[in-house]
Amino acid sequence: MSIHALSKLNVTPVRVEAPPVPCVAVVIVTWNRKRFVSSVLEALSKQTFPVGQLHVVVVDNCSTDETLEHLAERYRPEAIVENPTKLAHAPQFAAPVSQTPGLENTLRFGSLTIVHNHANHGGCGGFNTGFAYVSLALDRPDSPGGAPDYVWLVDDDIDLPTDTCAQLVRAAEEDQTIGLVGSRTMDLGDRGNTIETTIYFDAKTGRMSDEPTPEHRLHESHQRWVKQVGGTRGRNEYHGLRDVDVVSACSLLARWSLVREVGFWDYRYFIYCDDADWCLRFARAGHRVVLNLDAVVFHTPWHHKLTPSRAYYAQRNIFWVIQKILPVEHLRRSTLTWMRSVLRHSLVAGLNRRIFQAEIQRRSCDDVMTGRWGKLDPAEPALEEIGAGLDTNGLLRAGATIALTLNRGDSAVAAADFRERVRAYLKSVSREGDEPRWVEIVRNDVPGAESERPTGVARRVVYAGRFLSRMKRQKSFVFDRPDALVVFDQGNDFPLLRARFNVHVDHRQAGKCQIERGETGRVVKFLARWVWTAARAVVYSRRLGPYVSPSMYG
Repeated sequence: MSIHALSKLNVTPVRVEAPPVPCVAVVIVTWNRKRFVSSVLEALSKQTFPVGQLHVVVVDNCSTDETLEHLAERYRPEAIVENPTKLAHAPQFAAPVSQTPGLENTLRFGSLTIVHNHANHGGCGGFNTGFAYVSLALDRPDSPGGAPDYVWLVDDDIDLPTDTCAQLVRAAEEDQTIGLVGSRTMDLGDRGNTIETTIYFDAKTGRMSDEPTPEHRLHESHQRWVKQVGGTRGRNEYHGLRDVDVVSACSLLARWSLVREVGFWDYRYFIYCDDADWCLRFARAGHRVVLNLDAVVFHTPWHHKLTPSRAYYAQRNIFWVIQKILPVEHLRRSTLTWMRSVLRHSLVAGLNRRIFQAEIQRRSCDDVMTGRWGKLDPAEPALEEIGAGLDTNGLLRAGATIALTLNRGDSAVAAADFRERVRAYLKSVSREGDEPRWVEIVRNDVPGAESERPTGVARRVVYAGRFLSRMKRQKSFVFDRPDALVVFDQGNDFPLLRARFNVHVDHRQAGKCQIERGETGRVVKFLARWVWTAARAVVYSRRLGPYVSPSMYG
């Protein structure tokens, strides 16, 4: 029946009001990645969710690449807020936290704010800074758009399909028992490949996996789902919601009213495990943590970014996660098992010319026992150009000897590339005659180990994986000590006893290297510290008691 006909019947049509569009505060933390964070802002501006309801807070962690200036000039934020404090858990916003009248950001967000931290507080401290700003500046009736309904955490190195925000909000709006909604992660470099879906926590061991343990409450439903879709990763079709224990903060939507209840992130973490800890806290408070398989985010696989320093944070921080979960008897056993594993890997690294890696693995245990939190100090050795770095340390001269370790299938290619980069550098400075003498140390199961050595290589030493074989091959270096040993991708297993420097090369950093001193005395000092840490770990594990919250937590 038409409206005209209704009017003749003296009936007034009922106007159905559309439900209000939720207000979403978006927090992005960035450090020295101005082009990446710009791409994220552009992707946010193209969301199908009404961008006028997005109030974006970019937390700049004291970048040195002019990120602040770049974002300010390009996007005209309504406010730039200074946070001069050096304490990650106690932000002190020095500038007014209200919008500047007459300004409007170029991306047409409801508002755009840049918070400039005067220190690098890591992802954890950066997101806590963002939470604090949202609480102070946006969570009030007179803020633009009203108090936020949700806060959406977004990494600065991702890409987003246009419907990601709408999918996340839809899931949360349809079920008020949901506290956190996460995204399915697909490979940024291979966009048809899903690299992360479900994440479950093993309450006995503290391990996280994409498969729940048989005792897990979701084990049966997960197995049925995997059988239906074909697996947790790969090129399968994924749709719908899955209850999980943990979702990644690379794209995570939280109900803001529950953030007030549960609290912010544990300030001790710096990076890694902070999002897992938060998810588990939400679950313990009785709120659902779900993965929305239709809310996609494109991201670089985490293991492509893994370094010894990042591994330190993961190893140290997971202890604080399990400490909050496990009963004391399980905690003591799990802690001792965990520390034994970390210290074993530390010892192997230390005996095989990977001193920095060995030391920070030892430190991850030591810092747990001493309660040292926050940023690793000292950080990793600085990256240097291969040619210039070797030259600065006196390694590019006639008569110098550089040994290259080959213990993987692709090591020969890496070694050849290293030599060519050195030759190119010497040619660029007109010193071709200063090329060092090359020696290759090759494990016998590497393809081509027994073949003729490459042109330009003066000597090749082949060893087996057995301990005795590696010790026997030491004799050939007693009177022929290399000036440096080159290790590719932290993979060396040959315990060369005498070399002045260790040179570390990562295939992800083309043309770069890290150089550390490698004298025997340094190894001996490490071993002494290792023995002391191992002894203390046994005592510490046996004396662990119930978890006590740190004073500034939450």
